[in-house]
Parts: sequence; C-alpha cells; structure tokens
Amino acid sequence: MDDLLRAAGLDRARSIEEACRLVAAARGKPLEVVEGDLGPGVTGLWLAFPERDLVLVDARQTLPGPHRDHVVAHELVHVLDSIRPGPAPGPVPAGCRDEHDDPAEQRVERLASELMISIASHGSSAARLTSLELYR
Repeated sequence: MDDLLRAAGLDRARSIEEACRLVAAARGKPLEVVEGDLGPGVTGLWLAFPERDLVLVDARQTLPGPHRDHVVAHELVHVLDSIRPGPAPGPVPAGCRDEHDDPAEQRVERLASELMISIASHGSSAARLTSLELYR
C-alpha cells in the first residue's frame, strides 16, 4: 500500500466509513459524505471548509455500493494530498477535473483502487472475491 494511505492508517480500514473517520482524524476536522446532484459528468467532489470537509457524491450518476465507495475513496485521496508536507504531486486541485489522461488524476484513481482493495481484503471471502473481480 502507498505510504500516503498507510500514514493515515488506511491500511487498517475495514469500510469506507472507517476510512472517512481516519482521514478526518488526519485532517483534524470532521469529514461528511453528502449525496446530491453535481451535474453532468461529475460523480464526486471534495470541498474544504475551515470547520469541516465535505465529500459530495452524485446520487444520480453513481451506483450504490462499490462504485459509490470508490468515488468517496477517490476524494479521500485528494483530501490526504492536501495535508502531506511539501508541494502536492501535480497541480493543486482548484475545482473538479474530468480529464482521465491527467497523470495526477490517474495517480489518485490508482490510490483509490488500492484503498478499496485493502478495505475488501479485511472483509469476508465473498467481499474479497468481488473486489478482485472489480479491480482486475
């Protein structure tokens, strides 16, 4: 698992909810996941406020279960990137990106997948098999 995820304790997360709690602790403020309508092509978005972080998930464009959790995991990686020492790898996020060929977004997707596989590895045999099928 990547050092960024491990430093926040995400190698021990057993659910996306637990991952959210660990990221909130690393950030030192509450993190809330809220579902709503984000508009065409946007499945998730992280908003940082002084008193809390919000991860918005588009309920209309995101399937429940693993797809929704992956969208949340993707946004959690962006949150973690904001607290690492030194400059963030790649441009600082100033909005939402939909460029799938952007190296920074590809890295975030890879780390989100690592997190989801790790979470599934702590679950039942059926959950592990489902995860392997989703992420192969």
